[in-house]
Amino acid sequence: MAPCLKEKGQGIERKFGVFSKLDACTFVVNVYDEGSILSIVTDCSPHGTHVAGIATAFHPKEPLLNGVAPGAQLISCKIGDARLGSMETGTGLTRALIAAVEVVNKHRLIFVSSAGNSGPALSTVGAPGGTTSSIIGVGAYISPAMAAGAHCVVEPPSEGLEYTWSSRGPTADGDLGVCISAPGGAVAPVPTWTLQRRMLMNGTSMASPSACGGIALLLSAMKAEGIPVSPYSVRKALENTAVPVGGLPEDKLTTGQGLMQVDKSDFLLLTFAHL
Repeated sequence: MAPCLKEKGQGIERKFGVFSKLDACTFVVNVYDEGSILSIVTDCSPHGTHVAGIATAFHPKEPLLNGVAPGAQLISCKIGDARLGSMETGTGLTRALIAAVEVVNKHRLIFVSSAGNSGPALSTVGAPGGTTSSIIGVGAYISPAMAAGAHCVVEPPSEGLEYTWSSRGPTADGDLGVCISAPGGAVAPVPTWTLQRRMLMNGTSMASPSACGGIALLLSAMKAEGIPVSPYSVRKALENTAVPVGGLPEDKLTTGQGLMQVDKSDFLLLTFAHL
């Protein structure tokens, strides 16, 4: 296929190219400043594809491979280069966050972010997910079956638990830090150059798109019913219907309000709309 052309940061063709069948590496082309700058963007890590697949993968002929919200639209911002020894660079992350905030402000999108993978110590929530109540920060939950089968946890609690390295609150200004939790492990698509179709990854990077896909379903349902929602009402619906994980008050610093429940959140939003 022809490479994607971009002008002033906006995609106008939405296509991609492949260097060769041997390397199976895809790329897009961005053109800036009226043709004076050419940017060729390629993949260097399976992380982004894996995250996108959890949220939005769409396989009409193989529905078991679908993401949480199949076919939802994506905006992709490249933030890193594995050749530099890091998943992201400071400059790349800053530029991507600026672009993300612009989209949030323009279209009133809901900002969902991982809480971070710096636990289990307290106050380890990272930026941006655990640093402001304006963002839904998501912790990484592990079910009893996955804890036993994939991680050899002996006698996991019946309600499940948070991964040990999932970041904890509170924030520096006393906020809870973690809003809700979502499944923190998933088998999802990876780029073709990895020479495999899918891969198991674990982390709050997997929990965040799981929550994001669930929220996309909520928004789709509300749109179908003609019911307006706001980021605030969605956040409150998620928090008020989450299933608590752990029985101690301090567990909220680990799991937030608990494991998100899309169906119950949907019912709550519908109920609010008809009051």
